[in-house]
Order: sequence, then structure tokens, then C-alpha cells
Amino acid sequence: MKSLVLALLLIISIGKFSAQTTEGQITYKMDFSSDNPEMAVALPMMQGSTMQLYFTKDKSAADVEMGSIMKMKSVMDTKLDKGIILIDVMGQQIANNIESISKTKVDTDKIGKPVLTSETKQILGFNCKKYTVKDPSSESNDSVLWITTDIKTTLAGQKQFTNGLEGVPLEFSTMQQGMNVHFEATNFVKTLDHEVFSTKIPEGYKIMTEEEMKRIGITGQNGFVGSHLYNTLGLNPEEYERIDFQKEYFEN
Repeated sequence: MKSLVLALLLIISIGKFSAQTTEGQITYKMDFSSDNPEMAVALPMMQGSTMQLYFTKDKSAADVEMGSIMKMKSVMDTKLDKGIILIDVMGQQIANNIESISKTKVDTDKIGKPVLTSETKQILGFNCKKYTVKDPSSESNDSVLWITTDIKTTLAGQKQFTNGLEGVPLEFSTMQQGMNVHFEATNFVKTLDHEVFSTKIPEGYKIMTEEEMKRIGITGQNGFVGSHLYNTLGLNPEEYERIDFQKEYFEN
């Protein structure tokens, strides 16, 4: 009888974050690796990178700290159908208003279609299923995602989670332009401060369109970090147009 009671308690404990989880905060660690010399130079500066994901049933906010290089926050409110993106890179603060989240569509023809496998595992007490995504533009840049549907929220508008699947990825890896990035959830708490979902752009941020942010590559080419990011952007001329950094871009 004692063993039965212990077994039942274990089952209850494992399933405590089941389908009722509609609010909370997840901490992810981020690991980077690359065989590309241009990318590899910046790897030491990306050590200690983390991401915090805050969520309710219809809101999400992701805080990403990429080592000493960049901080980015994206807030999406599907009920209001709007969001913001805040980027702080090398002391420069820029922001982007998302006018309509619902108009943002997932192009699986471009990013690849998720394929469900038979593998399952638990991460932080959540049941996860493994998906693979084959990059249509590469023979080797496949992504792996461990998705849980025990968390009921929407990640619409959160581009780092773009996969067209219902649920939340608690572990995933992807290869982007020679850089392998691996995210792994390391902690979950059910309490959060709802102020993180504010869609008001703080003072001091230069508001830009998405196209303007792409055109300047978010950074200039001067300095140790900037030079390598500038060179990296140069590897993808079809996506980014490099132009000389000018302070006027960030002046009111």
C-alpha cells in the first residue's frame, strides 16, 4: 500500500503542469557553435546567453540576452492584435511596432514543414513530442524541436518560435547561416509580473520599420563586435543591405 501511495504521488507530481498551465515563465539556456570562421570568432561573446519566455493564454513576451552582444525583447498581445520589438545593441536602442499579429503568416515552404516523430520525453515535467524540420534551402540545416501541448498559450508573432505548430518548444536547435543555436528550457515558474506584457515603447528608443532595421543590419561595422557582425551580414547580400553606420539613424 505504501508503494502504491508513493507511485500515485509521483504520477501526480509529474503531471502537475498538465493542460491547466496557461500562465508562467520559462527560462532557456542558449548554446552556440559554428565551423564558420566568421561566426566562430564571436562565440566567446555569446557565452551565458539566455532567453526568458513569459506567457498567458493570449499574450507572450520573450527576453533574449545574447551574451555581451545584444538584448532583444518581443511582446505580442493577440487579443489586441499588436506587439513590439525592442533591441539594444552596443548601446543603441531601436524599436519596431507590430501593427497586426494576425497578418503574420508562417511560410512553411520557406522555413520547412515540421514532421512528427515517434520520440517523446519529459522536460521540466511537461510531456514533449519530437519534431524535425528540413530546411528547404539546404541538405544539412535540419532543425529539431521538442514541443509540449501541456502549455496552453499562443506564440503568434514570436519569430524565434515560428514553426506553425500548436504548443511550446521546450528544447530546439537550428542551423542559421553556419551558426548552430540550441535552446533548452531549464526552469519553469507559474508566477509572473504582468507588466512584462506592456506594448508601450520605452523612452529613448528610436522607432524604425522592419525594413529599416534590416537595411542597417541593426549594427554598424566599426569595433570588434560590429566588424564581425558586419562581415557576417555580408555573407547574405540577398537578405541584408550593408550601409555605413551613421548616428543620424538613431537621433530624434
